[in-house]
Amino acid sequence: MINTKFIKERKEFFAVLSSIIFIFLIYILLYALNDWSWTGTRASGFCEEVRESWIREPANTISNLAFIFVGLYILWLAQYDSIEGDPSLSNRSWFLIMYAISCTAVGVGSFAMHGFNTEWGGWLDLTGMMMYITIPVFYNFSRFLKWTEKEFCMYYLGTNILLSILDWQFSIGIFVWGLSIGIWLTQETAIKYQKQPIIIFLVPTMIVLGLFLSSNPGNTPIDFVKNEYEAIILWALLALFLHKMDEIKFERTHSPYFWAGFGSYLIATIIWEPSRTGGPLCNPDTLFQGHALWHLLGAVAMWCFYKYFRTEVNTH
Repeated sequence: MINTKFIKERKEFFAVLSSIIFIFLIYILLYALNDWSWTGTRASGFCEEVRESWIREPANTISNLAFIFVGLYILWLAQYDSIEGDPSLSNRSWFLIMYAISCTAVGVGSFAMHGFNTEWGGWLDLTGMMMYITIPVFYNFSRFLKWTEKEFCMYYLGTNILLSILDWQFSIGIFVWGLSIGIWLTQETAIKYQKQPIIIFLVPTMIVLGLFLSSNPGNTPIDFVKNEYEAIILWALLALFLHKMDEIKFERTHSPYFWAGFGSYLIATIIWEPSRTGGPLCNPDTLFQGHALWHLLGAVAMWCFYKYFRTEVNTH
C-alpha cells in the first residue's frame, strides 16, 4: 500500500521519478504550444526514418527508456542500502543518488534528441552524456582526495553546469565524452598500478585509441594523435599526478562487472558508426535500429559499472 511512510522510505526514487514525469510533461506542453508540431528540426543522422509526429524516431527514442529504468532501479534498491559507514556508491549517499540521476539524464536528454530532432534536444542529449561520463571521474577524485558528499556535489554539478553552457556555445560535448573516458581509465589504472606512471598513461590511451578507430573507420593512429593531442597531454599529466599523489588505499574487483560493462560499451561503439545514416547496418524502415541497440547496451554498461563501483574495499 502506497502511503506517506512507503514514499518516505523510498524518497530518492519518488523525487527523481516525479522530476522525470515533470520534464516529460514539459515536452508535451511545448509540443502543444507549438501547434502540435516541432519546428526547426533536423534528422539526427542515425538512420531511422523520421515520422511527422511527436516522436520522430520511434525506436531510437523509446530505447532511451532503458537509461531511465536503470537510474530509477538503482534508486529503488537504495532503500535496502545502509546509511552507516563512509558515504560511497555502496550505501545510501549523494554519491549513489548522483550516479542514478546521471543515468536518467542520459535517457531524458537522448529522448529529446531523437524524439524531437530540435537543436535544444541535441543540446540536452550531450548535457546528459556529459553528466554520466563525468560521474566516475568525480567519484574517483572524491575517493583519492577525500572529498565530502557536499564537496563532491558542488564540484560535479558546478562543472557540469559550466560544460553544458560551453557545449551550447561551442559544441564541446563529444570532446568532453572522449576526454572523460580517458581520465576515468587513467584513474582506474592508477588504482592498481600507481607506482608505474608509464602504464597509467599507456593503458587508457591505447584503449581510447581503439575506441576512436572503431567509431571512425578509415582513420589511423596518426589521426588520433592529431585530433586528440590536447587530451593525450592531459592524460599524461594526470598519470604523473596520480603517481605522485598519496598512496591509493582502496581496491575494486574488475571481474565480472567492469569487464562486462566495458564489453557492452565496446560492442555499442562498434555498432555506432555502421548504424548511422548510409552505413552498412542502416535500414531506415525497420524498428530494429542499430542505434537503439547502442542505447540498450549503454544502459547495460551503466548497470555493470554501478555494480563494479560497489566492489570497492579499503586496504588500510
